[in-house]
Amino acid sequence: MDSDNMIREEGAEGAAPEELMEGGYRPQEEQPAVPRDADGWGSDNGSDTAAGGGYSGSPAGAAPYGDAFGGGTGSNTPAGGTYGDGGYSGGGYGGDTGDDPGSEPPVNKKSFIRACGSWTDILPIAALLSVILLLFGSIISALVNKFLPVQELGMRLLGDEDGVAFLLQYFDFIGIWILFMLITAVFKGNWPMWKAYFYNGHGNNFKAVLAGILLGFGTNGFCILMSVIMGDIKLSFNEFRPLIFLIFLLCVWIQSGAEEIVDRCYLYQKLRRRYRWPVIAVLGNSLVFMALHMPNPGVTAWGLAQVFLIGVLFSLIIYYWDSLWTAIWAHTAWNFSQSIVFGLPNSGIVSKYSVFKLEAASARDGLFYSTSFGVEGSKGANAIIGGLIVIVLLYGLITKRGEKADHWEEMEELEAGKSHIWEAVVLTVIMIAVVAAGALGYRWYNEHAEEIAQISEMMEETMNEQEQPGAEAPVVEQPAGQQPGAETPAVEQPAGQQPGAEAPAVEQPAGQQPGAEAPAAEQPAGQQPGAEAPAAEQPAGQQPGAETPAAEEPAAEQLPEQGSPIL
Repeated sequence: MDSDNMIREEGAEGAAPEELMEGGYRPQEEQPAVPRDADGWGSDNGSDTAAGGGYSGSPAGAAPYGDAFGGGTGSNTPAGGTYGDGGYSGGGYGGDTGDDPGSEPPVNKKSFIRACGSWTDILPIAALLSVILLLFGSIISALVNKFLPVQELGMRLLGDEDGVAFLLQYFDFIGIWILFMLITAVFKGNWPMWKAYFYNGHGNNFKAVLAGILLGFGTNGFCILMSVIMGDIKLSFNEFRPLIFLIFLLCVWIQSGAEEIVDRCYLYQKLRRRYRWPVIAVLGNSLVFMALHMPNPGVTAWGLAQVFLIGVLFSLIIYYWDSLWTAIWAHTAWNFSQSIVFGLPNSGIVSKYSVFKLEAASARDGLFYSTSFGVEGSKGANAIIGGLIVIVLLYGLITKRGEKADHWEEMEELEAGKSHIWEAVVLTVIMIAVVAAGALGYRWYNEHAEEIAQISEMMEETMNEQEQPGAEAPVVEQPAGQQPGAETPAVEQPAGQQPGAEAPAVEQPAGQQPGAEAPAAEQPAGQQPGAEAPAAEQPAGQQPGAETPAAEEPAAEQLPEQGSPIL
């Protein structure tokens, strides 16, 4: 029913009937008696809100002139937007401004679920999407390497295949940057993420870059310095090539920035869009960040603990300062200083190029160093990062500093009042299905463990047989003199020089190696008349220009030469 035709409570005291008519109200005599505390609807007049009309009958509000869902009577009222004794007082549903139409229901600040959140922002689903972002980003990186001469350019700059291969491990994260920008641009609901990604003045600026470099290099450099002082590691100068140094800095920045985009931008912002409590976003993305480092070589419990703490520290930087750039450059400076500058393991991975190099024989586990995972796996480094987290939290409490920028507040107001209960139902079904599938898969594996092991062994044997023939055939059959190759001419040369059948001449070097049986059989078949068995033996070992030693010498020399590259 149109609000202009709905019955409204009687007009304000002292107002003329014609004014009420101009405002769309019925004359006093035509309005039925309505109790003051009754709910009714008014017209588009009476308040400073364009929407007009609203709940009336509230003793605490200015109901006679029809407070709309926002604003007070002609101006903002202190009671606007709160609940009264007899209804919605003052501004009813509205906010703090008198001209706010306030047509949306109030945002429920008590619920930890935000109305603007999507089902894709639920923690396990958002975490899965982050992993998918990494996987598909690697596919895009493979396409970039295929269609662009990345490896050829790397060879021109470095001239070392191993160095180029290691450099590409960092550069391959470029696909994550590309895919993130595509996802953010295509889906309108992700557009607020741009505010956390690009320059924003207060957080992402030049000062943030400097702060990140100092934070990353300072913390990592301090831990390395303490390791050297305590004698846990010894470093020596390796080389400094400015161009390669800058190229590695760029590639490490691509890798570190990609990890921060996935965890502290994409995943963090999705969790903030879904959950009102920031702690869920802070801890949730840090746990995923830690899980992504589990497959790294040499990973330890202390190493994973520090990865988690670094995730928490960087998330607090996002929360208090809204500075993704600080997190990216702190991450870059940490990885670059540890791996490229000092040549230490970075999450268990050692760089092919570094300014300094570690004397591996001198390394030992210590307070600030782990031989398997580097500085990140040490107890001292965990204490340093944990102390920084405590300092940041105390700073926030003492200064009463809250979240610097909530990029989803505006969207939440637009989506207020919508129910997302069905999302919980979908999540429950998905989780039950995943758990059931995992349980069934685990049961099936246990029942067929022996068969799987046998099939795996058979596959390994088949693969070994396919790889070995090309390598084993020359080693085993070359002494027999039957396979084509370098040995065949060497064996046939004495056979060609001796008169008579060539077959016995081929058998002589073959027979001389395993034992004396072949020479004994060949002596009577030799070409010398009479008792020439010993005469046949003498030229085999003593005659100058003898072909038999010539056949034996290359055979003995060539076997190890051809075996070394195969092994």
